[in-house]
Amino acid sequence: MPAQIRQVTTDYEVSEFIDFPFSLYKNDPYWVGELKADTKRLLQADNPFWTTATRALFLAEKKGQTVGRIMALVNRAHNEYHHENIGFFGFFDCANDEDVATALLQAAQDWLRAQGVSAMRGPANPSSNHVYGLLVDGFDSMPAIMMPYNRPYYADLLEKFGLTKIKDLLAFHRTKDDKFSERFLKICARCERAQGITLRQLNLQKIEEEAEMIRTIYNSAWAENWGFVPLSKQEIMDIVRELKPILRPEGTCVIEENGVPAGFYICIPNMNHVLKVLKGSLKNPWRVLKALWVWKRIKDARLIMLGVLPEFRKRGLDLILIKHIITHGVAVWNEAELSWVLEDNASMLRGIEECGCHLSKRYRIYQKNL
Repeated sequence: MPAQIRQVTTDYEVSEFIDFPFSLYKNDPYWVGELKADTKRLLQADNPFWTTATRALFLAEKKGQTVGRIMALVNRAHNEYHHENIGFFGFFDCANDEDVATALLQAAQDWLRAQGVSAMRGPANPSSNHVYGLLVDGFDSMPAIMMPYNRPYYADLLEKFGLTKIKDLLAFHRTKDDKFSERFLKICARCERAQGITLRQLNLQKIEEEAEMIRTIYNSAWAENWGFVPLSKQEIMDIVRELKPILRPEGTCVIEENGVPAGFYICIPNMNHVLKVLKGSLKNPWRVLKALWVWKRIKDARLIMLGVLPEFRKRGLDLILIKHIITHGVAVWNEAELSWVLEDNASMLRGIEECGCHLSKRYRIYQKNL
């Protein structure tokens, strides 16, 4: 029996779209669902992201059961910034059934063709500033916060539809017991002797005021990176408001030269341990109590943002920041993930490996010309 595809048009169907992966991954030890309320806010039309993007949601049904979902979207901000004419697919979750996957991907492809784009790329949930990529290596552990997890068969389903790799994103892992290379320490020591270099934590009491500094550095630092789309003022404000409850001063740093902010990083506790307990909802009081207990015992983190202004590059400031993450973060966490890094960002990869990090997971972005 072929899969039946229907486009989501009602609030009830949006809830069904959000609920589906919780059913699909119900007994999976590694998959972690975000809070359903957060996903609902992201999909609402008044979310700042949709001021420059449009989308369609689809569900697949077979024998009366929901067996898959997908989003097709056109991100005008991406296309204008990169001078491209492409569409994206995301929120792809599917039973291990080629017919279902083909029907979902075909629905997304047909919708994107109708929008006049020349290719479909993804997965993007819904952009490179959110959850991005398909896990293709590293299925034996839980992902870090805001990183995707999927079953190994997803890659085969996408490739059978004609999607091919366009870029890999890499995640690195480090424990407090891993060592810096001698070369890394020597370079950092030399850079740290430079005049006027100071380090400070973000002022979490005034994080909204720090947000514009973060946005300016981040947008400039990442401006030429593949797939990057600058964060708007509203988007960065939404991000810092979401992060504020979980940020710890020890997980932040701003590097300044003669009082001028030149770079920063933000590292957050791996809240996936908490989300795993909550199962998408805050409505169960016992789960909430257990989640609070788990929260206080989190011993791993994820580096989610790091950037140095272009005019301050080639002075080792990025290496000083990476070293600072490790030497100061061990007071809070035993291990951390640095993710994600483009597979062809040679200078960043070299610095990460020399500070004792090990490649742990690989995520893939696919594309198909239409």
